[in-house]
Amino acid sequence: MAPLYGVPRRCYIGNIDYFYAFFANMKTLPLRAAILAIDGCYASSLAGFGDVLHVTNAHLSRQQHKTGGAMSRPFSWEFVSHQGKPVTACNGLTVNSTVALSSEPYDIIFIPGLYYSGHDAFLRSLDNARPQREWLEAQWRKGAVVAANCTGTFLLAETRLLDGRQATTTWWLEKLFRERNPNVDLQLRSMVTEQDRLWCAGASASYLLQAVRMVEHFCGANTATLTAKTMLIDTSQTTQLPYLPLQMGSVHSDTMVAKAQHWLLKHFAEDVSMPQLAAALSVSVRTLIRHFNDVLGTTPLAYLQNLRIEISMKLLESGDLSIEEIANQVGYQNASSFTRLFRQHVGATPAAYRNRFASMPRG
Repeated sequence: MAPLYGVPRRCYIGNIDYFYAFFANMKTLPLRAAILAIDGCYASSLAGFGDVLHVTNAHLSRQQHKTGGAMSRPFSWEFVSHQGKPVTACNGLTVNSTVALSSEPYDIIFIPGLYYSGHDAFLRSLDNARPQREWLEAQWRKGAVVAANCTGTFLLAETRLLDGRQATTTWWLEKLFRERNPNVDLQLRSMVTEQDRLWCAGASASYLLQAVRMVEHFCGANTATLTAKTMLIDTSQTTQLPYLPLQMGSVHSDTMVAKAQHWLLKHFAEDVSMPQLAAALSVSVRTLIRHFNDVLGTTPLAYLQNLRIEISMKLLESGDLSIEEIANQVGYQNASSFTRLFRQHVGATPAAYRNRFASMPRG
């Protein structure tokens, strides 16, 4: 079989003994990775993580051939599953894993994103994954780096290894993650977190950044940069902030707060004061603040600021108004102040946000 980038293709499709022999000739044994295949996982992250390692190996091989010197340890990988049985990804793709979970240690474990088919079904899948949970914990205690992407972070959290440690997850399941894992230090703004050999990545496509970060960790910045450039992976986007709806979790049954929200939506571009808002609702300022804190966990004026920023995001996405015009439309007379607040809340300047998301719906 013809070699690919100087490495025989069969090295990547299950012949691990041959893979080891090939790199043993180069005096460098590979880092062993296990990619955990689970029914209902996302095929993109399941296969894509291996694709990044594959491209990295190509660059390592080229560097070694060019310089003739020692190279960083390359990667080998296997798709492992409970009892080594085939699994079906959420898009219908069958993964014919023949490697069962075992006590054999790996250097890296990767958990792909899991399709969220509804609250009850998702929690049942987590409850049924006891063998995988126990295996993940055992691998970590033997020294493996354990990485999880998107909803796969829920499975990692079920091991309780993340308790007291930093983690991130997919932004739209923040509430469920916090409810189920109250002891995890959730850093939702971060695209990728890393602490004590436990790596977490945010929503689905963030596995690409996570994989490049792992390449950097094991092979150095130069190889990671080459891999990212080859695959057109944007490593500059390190926060989930631009994707987060600022008014998440505002559904409630408090009549007073609902009336206040409606009033603020009608008057968001005006110079609003707390006494003015309280008078419009015929309540005291103290009562209004207490209700907002109890229901939304914020103050009325902070809510108003979030509302203005969210409306400005929609204007940036769908229109061609200047930054100054948008600032005026949402109640800011000073474009510089607006830009500073926007960056503080969203993690990007208005201009950068428009360049990235113009005409792209945020849901």
